Amino acid sequence: MRDFRDMTLKPVRAVETITVGQTLEGINLSPDGKLCAVVVMNGSNKPKDSPFHNDNGKVLVYRVEQKKLTKFAEAPIGHWSQGVTFTPDNQYVLVQNMVEKDIMIFKLDSGKLEDTGQRLKMKGGPAAIRTAEKPL
Repeated sequence: MRDFRDMTLKPVRAVETITVGQTLEGINLSPDGKLCAVVVMNGSNKPKDSPFHNDNGKVLVYRVEQKKLTKFAEAPIGHWSQGVTFTPDNQYVLVQNMVEKDIMIFKLDSGKLEDTGQRLKMKGGPAAIRTAEKPL
């Protein structure tokens, strides 16, 4: 579950709670604040004989509309996935996969996440990500 908090209320409080799946790992808002991406391990970090095992994690993207989150898109990702971020132009979502030692690149395209097939290979499993702000 993930709380969506209203930072304008005093005191700050959760205004909505959504279920995203087992083991939420990373969460990030798009630079324009209109989308929220969530990385869920989804059992990809569990032993294959575990009843909770799934062969891939998942990334979910939600629209942020007023004080509600509306599911926009979902796509399978790698194993033991960690961070997620948007490119400064809101066109792409980057997802880190610890086991694969890579960063997957997804294109946001009319209600879906399109896996570009491009991977940024790392020497070790990536565990935290951030993109630079858009230049002025």
